[in-house]
Amino acid sequence: MTDKELIRRALMGDQEAQQECTEKGIALPCPFCGGTGDNVALHNNPNSTQFWGYCWGCHTEGPIAHGSAKNALSIWNTRPAPPVGRCKDCLWYLPKSKRCKYSLGGLWGEVNELSFCSYFEPREE
Repeated sequence: MTDKELIRRALMGDQEAQQECTEKGIALPCPFCGGTGDNVALHNNPNSTQFWGYCWGCHTEGPIAHGSAKNALSIWNTRPAPPVGRCKDCLWYLPKSKRCKYSLGGLWGEVNELSFCSYFEPREE
């Protein structure tokens, strides 16, 4: 498996892929701006054993980890699986117009009940 595929799996919430990225020293993209490579770094307090992930693109700081940079990288790389669902089951789907509430301006084009929603929030029934 390539690093690109490993990163994709990790971003989708695959815990084994997240752990493998950490073992290989691969930092996942920033969860807020998507920054990668030199934009994502691990920092430490030289007077202690505190480490944390940092994104130079949007200045996001990860939680402080104690002990090692590997612990900080593990925390940075830990991501929940994103919620995914069909538009027809989403709170924001408008059946009459066949559009998501977030696509009313036509920016995302028409969706239908079989489309997948990137803002999925289950409809309360």
